[in-house]
Amino acid sequence: MLKAIAFLAVAAAVLSGSETVAADACEGRQPFSIYYATHAFKNPFFVPLEAGARRGAADACLEISWTQDEAFSIPMTIERMEKAIAAAPDVLVFSLADPVAMRPTVERALSAGIPVIMINVPDPQPRGERLPYLIYIGPDEYRGGVVAAETVLKKITPHRAACLNSLPEHAGTQARCRGWTDKLSAAGVVSSTVDVSGGAERAAAAVSALIRDHPDTDAIVTTTGDSNNLGAVLPTLKKDVADFGKVELVTFDLEPEVIDGIESGDVLAAIDQQAYLQGYLPAVLARQYLESGFMPVDDILTGPVVVDAADIDQVLRTKMLGKR
Repeated sequence: MLKAIAFLAVAAAVLSGSETVAADACEGRQPFSIYYATHAFKNPFFVPLEAGARRGAADACLEISWTQDEAFSIPMTIERMEKAIAAAPDVLVFSLADPVAMRPTVERALSAGIPVIMINVPDPQPRGERLPYLIYIGPDEYRGGVVAAETVLKKITPHRAACLNSLPEHAGTQARCRGWTDKLSAAGVVSSTVDVSGGAERAAAAVSALIRDHPDTDAIVTTTGDSNNLGAVLPTLKKDVADFGKVELVTFDLEPEVIDGIESGDVLAAIDQQAYLQGYLPAVLARQYLESGFMPVDDILTGPVVVDAADIDQVLRTKMLGKR
């Protein structure tokens, strides 16, 4: 289950000592540029993703541009995408957090002759109809929701469930909730999707209302593991649920609150998508494509990967999470 994460531990050890080698290896190589204009914002999830991007660019001898916003914003992301196109880099890295709104911008990049690599969120259209970017690197979010539900069903058959979505405009978190709901529905469990966007206070209020209206809810997934979702949900559940120990809580990604929750036993598991690889691999593949014209023949799925109490020590040893 954790072969890919184990790979990161080895990669981290190798790359940490490669500064001098990388500098020598770049001598005489043709200069190319890569520009990351994804929906990144100030959030712990994007810390390892940016670290992977910068490490990959250094190893691949690429000049890197990285941009992000203070908060999640589709309009601001599109504005940064347009600026990236105007900069005319050799390769662009995008993410389709809103495939409908962002599609025209991606089409403009492709029309301008700029190769595009998609990460984190792909075009949901069938392969023959999707945007002709080079490759997608990231998770299968619908499958992630299914795996989250399967993780709970291995332990209990819930009376009632809920998916708490802090980014309801994000195509990826929508897919997580759909996968969770569909799998539980097939098992005869009713699950509701709850909008917990707008910050920690609003998330806490929404969870309190959920428990008040449906006190039999005993399986919950949060679509993100940050302070505005899991970080607000967990203390609220402990306060509002008389027998919190019977609530199975699953989340996504490996942010500090998530790791703490798994270690304490409050969180059953996290569904990870390996953000570091989503940053690192585009740069390495971009260099190969620009020099040879070759890319892998299929998308590269970095998740879902289940991380629970049995795995957490191995994950922490990767030192990719900024916690220890």
